[in-house]
Amino acid sequence: MFLKQLQYLREIERHKSFSRAAIACGVSQPALSRAIRQLEDELGVVIIDRKKKVFGITDDGARVLKWAHDILRGISELRNEVSVTKKAIAGIVKIGVIPTAVHIVPLLLEAVQGRCGDFASEVYVLPNVSIIEKLVSRELDIGIMYYDQCPQAKAFQVRALYAEQQVLAAASVFQLPEGDDISWEAASRLPLALLTREMRCRQLVDVGFQTAGVEPMIRLETNSLELIHAQVMTGKVATILPVSSFPLRVSPPGLLRMQRLPGFSPGAVGVVRLGEQVTPEFVSAVWDSILETNIQDDLDLLCKPATTSGRKR
Repeated sequence: MFLKQLQYLREIERHKSFSRAAIACGVSQPALSRAIRQLEDELGVVIIDRKKKVFGITDDGARVLKWAHDILRGISELRNEVSVTKKAIAGIVKIGVIPTAVHIVPLLLEAVQGRCGDFASEVYVLPNVSIIEKLVSRELDIGIMYYDQCPQAKAFQVRALYAEQQVLAAASVFQLPEGDDISWEAASRLPLALLTREMRCRQLVDVGFQTAGVEPMIRLETNSLELIHAQVMTGKVATILPVSSFPLRVSPPGLLRMQRLPGFSPGAVGVVRLGEQVTPEFVSAVWDSILETNIQDDLDLLCKPATTSGRKR
């Protein structure tokens, strides 16, 4: 038995398809199929039910898959332990985060370093569903995702991290109303670059416009935050995004103006981890640091980048 076979099995279960799993693993489909056949022969059980048209894993296969997850997680932790020893660091943590919460990660890592000293991290930008999958397969230690999308099963620990605030952001060439807020009606009259409709925060924006009874003037839709940021800075379009999706420092000051969109219940972002496993001491310390970090104050300050310097802690 080889670790590659267990990795292939994990990807087959994740993608529910031999062809897609082969692409994910970077091997040909025949090679992947042979590896699974060899694993079945070695164990003396049928793992994949090949008689059904719809993909399925047998009862024996489900038990093998559980062991595969545990073994692969153990190997990952062993490698981490060796790496930690070699590098003389406190530990390694693997975090999955939704795209619109990426810019809070530096705050969290800073808090962890203040508590634990030097450490290493692996941060993956993923959709909600992939974060849950990788937590279950133990490829991630901690997930940062929409709170209402967090699994509520007893196997998970879930905590709210901060309330998401939608803001309209525009370059200084736009004449925006005075004050810290802008109405959805006023926002609808600006050319907008928005995320695509399958993304959760875009769905919240759509609800805001629908509630106000107005149609937005959309000029660009994309799943790339980087493209939206770049296009907004050209002064051709404005955007509506969670304030946490912007860099913590807007430079130069005053070039980008943000206004809150009130009268609308925003989503919340939460932090989640598996609760049933024995958690490494360092990962527990990271979890505690995240919960103790005051994200909300930092995000509130982003709405006033031109008048506020520094961050509250």
